[in-house]
Amino acid sequence: MERFYIISDGEKDINHEVAAEIKRYLEKYEKCAKIVGHSSQIDEKFQADMAIVLGGDGSVIQAAKQFAGKQLPVLGVNFGTLGFLTEVERPKIQKALEAVLAGRYEVEKRMALTGHLQKKAREDGTCLAINEFIISKQDFGHMVTASVYVDGSLLDTYVADGVLVSTPTGSTAYNLSAAGPVLAPGMEALIITPICPHSLNKRSVIVSSDARLQIEVGKTKENYIDEATVRGDGQMVWSVSTGDIIQIEKAAETFDMVRLGDVSFFDKMRSKLNRQ
Repeated sequence: MERFYIISDGEKDINHEVAAEIKRYLEKYEKCAKIVGHSSQIDEKFQADMAIVLGGDGSVIQAAKQFAGKQLPVLGVNFGTLGFLTEVERPKIQKALEAVLAGRYEVEKRMALTGHLQKKAREDGTCLAINEFIISKQDFGHMVTASVYVDGSLLDTYVADGVLVSTPTGSTAYNLSAAGPVLAPGMEALIITPICPHSLNKRSVIVSSDARLQIEVGKTKENYIDEATVRGDGQMVWSVSTGDIIQIEKAAETFDMVRLGDVSFFDKMRSKLNRQ
């Protein structure tokens, strides 16, 4: 490793002070480092070997989207609260850098999702998600009806606040809050989780990562058009309504996460979720 991006969240790393310390440390060992405030500000001419991301899970997700398919591993340093996607806690930065420069790390490939909208009134659109896609009600107090098809076969029709499709990486995010299962990050599978379903017997379903999902917005009431929103990793992507179809499948691109091996996923899960 010779060249590094240091992506520093200016709200959490005030004046990029920690980023500057990391840069000086790397330069002491004759490495080249470039500080940017956001992953969207990277310079394609700067051919980095690794991206060090200072922030929370949101910062890591944005970097993962930016670098998906580019085989540029991301090392997350936790400046946030939960930090499931970050590998290093702030006090252990120097120890982590020593391990990276000595080659004592592994690169773990993670799957992402591609969402595609089929909408009569507008042109189709495509979006990449690292954690999840959520099709949810647009207005408070209303529910949405969504039929989920797996490889063309109807899985179920949900009357709920929404339906969530998650990667294993995203299983510890909104999916967990919606009572969905936690999957080890190295798995390749899709989790389909109804959000606050009207029926008590509706539960999450796990399907193959090779499955192609179609989610069709239906009608909760005969004379009522359901209106919903589609969010990818928490960001608004599309507005949809009755008759619109969202296709979701494993993305062709993967993203690379740096693993140092000090703390396992299960150790982290117990710590972050206060499990004993």
